[in-house]
Amino acid sequence: MINAQDFIIKARAQLMKGNVGMASMLLNLDLVEETDSSRCDTMATDGKRIYFNSEWVMDLSMDEVQGVLIHEALHVVYEHPFRRGSRHPKVWNIACDYAINNYLRYELGLRLPLGGVWDRKYTNMTAEQIYRDLINDDESLQEAIDQIQDDNEEHNPKESEDDSEGEGSEGNSEEGEEDERNQTGQGNISDEDGKKTSANAEGKEEKIDLDSIPDAIGKVLDAQDEEGKPLNEAEMQELQGEVQRAVSLAEKLESAMGGSGSSSGLGGISGNEVATISWKEILRELLSSVSEDTSWNRLNKRHQWRGINLPSRTQEPQGGELAIAIDTSSSVSQQELNIFASEIQAMAEDCGLDKIRVCYCTTSMIKNSEGNFWDIYDLSSGEDLELQVRGGGGTSFEPPFNLYNNFSDDVDDVQAFIYFTDGEGSCKPEVEPDVPVFWCISRESSWSRQFADTVAFGEPVFVDVADFY
Repeated sequence: MINAQDFIIKARAQLMKGNVGMASMLLNLDLVEETDSSRCDTMATDGKRIYFNSEWVMDLSMDEVQGVLIHEALHVVYEHPFRRGSRHPKVWNIACDYAINNYLRYELGLRLPLGGVWDRKYTNMTAEQIYRDLINDDESLQEAIDQIQDDNEEHNPKESEDDSEGEGSEGNSEEGEEDERNQTGQGNISDEDGKKTSANAEGKEEKIDLDSIPDAIGKVLDAQDEEGKPLNEAEMQELQGEVQRAVSLAEKLESAMGGSGSSSGLGGISGNEVATISWKEILRELLSSVSEDTSWNRLNKRHQWRGINLPSRTQEPQGGELAIAIDTSSSVSQQELNIFASEIQAMAEDCGLDKIRVCYCTTSMIKNSEGNFWDIYDLSSGEDLELQVRGGGGTSFEPPFNLYNNFSDDVDDVQAFIYFTDGEGSCKPEVEPDVPVFWCISRESSWSRQFADTVAFGEPVFVDVADFY
């Protein structure tokens, strides 16, 4: 008689016929039977392995196993095991499932077992955006919980009989039908003990215990080693690199086989979900990529005005400086600036930078208490980077670059320029400095997206401030 692992392998093999890209991704994930149902009672992935509960798998159809396999692979494609940060794991798991299952259900038309969540209102939203909605809206979170509970009761009626309140569900394996969910949450009141408070139909306050939220199918785990221990920073980056190479290979295989990607499961990997993956890793990689070679591809503007053509500097950041401009018109809190400062300092130290200089700007530069435009922090002497909510008002992006280009004689060791802003404005190309510029955009909106698409120079990176909470 076929066992659960053989059943999964057979389902994976059948995906090769029309989903070669996704099958290629799955081949990179080791299959591990999980006997502890409290750890995994369906399927789960940590970015390196797929864990499965044999009893649960053997109760599925071939189509359902394939659907869950693609679900798990997409968790890896979207790098969900690397992106949770300090978010609550139960709510993060639901957010990731919404981002994946909407695509699987509405775009690919795949069948998923009972216990999955989906909602059209989250279509084309990232897991981070969905998480923010769930954690701030008790009603949305309660709807997800009710859907999972109702499906679990339908799948295990005897086990849930004592806990059931008699409110059933259609079950999410019925194609083309939407759930009728209980609309119990009517508030958004945070509670200090990690629970969320909402009001029921009778007006009584009830707490949503985040730790007791039931697991949906296809659980996403934080990246870990074979012993279940969290990966360190270096191990995390190495695994992320492996995943990105696997995705690239899967796309090439699919293209070589003539697949369009629209029905293969890989069709969504170039959408919004991937575009905002791990801003910290993107920025860290950009900072680390600064080369020690000079380049004639872009002439050094600091000397061009004198009629002298010299190559621009792109030196390796060893003992150098990082320049930061803060757009103080942005609606950024002091807490967000504190956490951003901590992350930036860690990146600077990893890249071997000794100093960080910071300036603040609205439509003009803002001086510090000592009458200077630059705040200088010597990391090599143990100083910590501190960012402040300073000033306020309109936006002009040019003044910090003018300060750097024309009024600062001590910036020869600056290796890169980071501009922290909400992206609501424009910047003239002629103020581009002779160092790499990275725009860290704190709010995603139509304005900031347009800015990122049309900015004359530099690399835009969307910083999801939900990571800060």
